[in-house]
Amino acid sequence: MPDFKLSQNLRMVQTQKLALTQRIRQALEILQVPSLDLENLIKQELQENPLLEQSGPEDRKADEKNDGDENREREEPWDEEPSRSDSKEDDTLDILRKLDEHSGDNFSEPYRGDDEPWIREPPSESTLYEYLLKQVWSIMLPGDIEEAVVYIVYSLDRHGLLSLPIFELQSAWEGNPDLIVQAIEIVRTLEPTGVGALSASGALEMQLEELGYEHDSLEYRIVAEHFSEIAERKIKDIAAAEGVSAHRIQEAVDRISVLNPWPGNEFTSSANTAVIPDIIIVKIEDHFEAILNDNRFPHLMISARNRRILESPGTSSKEKEYVKNKFRKASWFIKAIRQRQETVTRIGEFITDYQKDYFEWGIEGLRPLTLQIVADALGYNQSTISRAINGKYVQSPKGIHEMRFFFSRALPGERGDVSSRTVKDELRKIIETEDKSKPLSDTKLVLALEAAGMKVKRRTVANYRLEMDIPSARKRKRY
Repeated sequence: MPDFKLSQNLRMVQTQKLALTQRIRQALEILQVPSLDLENLIKQELQENPLLEQSGPEDRKADEKNDGDENREREEPWDEEPSRSDSKEDDTLDILRKLDEHSGDNFSEPYRGDDEPWIREPPSESTLYEYLLKQVWSIMLPGDIEEAVVYIVYSLDRHGLLSLPIFELQSAWEGNPDLIVQAIEIVRTLEPTGVGALSASGALEMQLEELGYEHDSLEYRIVAEHFSEIAERKIKDIAAAEGVSAHRIQEAVDRISVLNPWPGNEFTSSANTAVIPDIIIVKIEDHFEAILNDNRFPHLMISARNRRILESPGTSSKEKEYVKNKFRKASWFIKAIRQRQETVTRIGEFITDYQKDYFEWGIEGLRPLTLQIVADALGYNQSTISRAINGKYVQSPKGIHEMRFFFSRALPGERGDVSSRTVKDELRKIIETEDKSKPLSDTKLVLALEAAGMKVKRRTVANYRLEMDIPSARKRKRY
């Protein structure tokens, strides 16, 4: 039997690996964030960095002239390391020179109107808890009951339901436990109907009662006794249990389906639901052009006022070092935003040219497109393209779509020029026009797609159907 010995020793090994600096991480973050988040990021940076300022019209014209000269040289690629912080950029005179480049020959205060420029922001919406508490306070309840009601409101989950049993709510309540039951009943009288229920089926029962359905009605019995079977679309099983026809059950389920088992979902936070396109594609004569929609972003420049801190002989070295650091951060922030906008613009221009048949004819003209194709064409890394299209939107003559909409795999087989998204669109059309009493199985959907000139496998059809959230034939069947 061989002898195994354990020992400890120190070794020095030289290896190479890619290390992302803080600046590169910030640049990648700026590249990836959606436009609404970038607006907030710019606002935050303007508040935190005194070297950053929002320029006015006159400063913008001068800066655009300088940009024209700078853009003749290619920006540093995202993968490369920026210049070191201990380079000659640290020199005070070099910083003054760069301040001059950003600010112009005169150092007068930048243009500032009486009012701040208007920047579009998504409308603020009340949360579920705010909406409920406004109703509670309007009722003018006695103090102890109001406290219990507020306690119950804040005990609701994001769906507006009470996920905790009543005895646990009572044990965590410091006041009179009897008030909890009374408080729950009060919460259940609030809008939207269904809040405070112990389950999704309970919320539906409350809504049916609100609509005037009795407890012995077919709709109420289906929800109370066959809730799990509704989701599985077991219409025949419910009909057999209730002793009625499948058609009557189908009609009752249709009436139930318009109700909301999650009453609090309509108040789900939607801070980023406002869609503002990053690229606008317009048709000019016989071709399409991509335009960067960046007018809503404030135009940034380096502040000239703070150069006096560096010029003043009485300024301490600590203050000068503070300004140097802020200058480096401001310069990098401005450059990162410019690189972001340039990258998004180049991708938008590529999509405009590559998918011109789609903009002209619709979904039938959509070509297969992968991240690698764009990366090879533009000279970027594939991960850079993935970050750049994240959360970005394109407005075109065919509507507003997320930029990822234009990326799809090719259909396997001979028809390599057909996009999988085109197949999905055709599949959706076939299902929408099928006989609802005899829905097509996946095998029959394959035959229907072949008749349309799209040869796909049954497994592919099943996967596409799941991706589009379309149920199986059995669950699509109507009686």
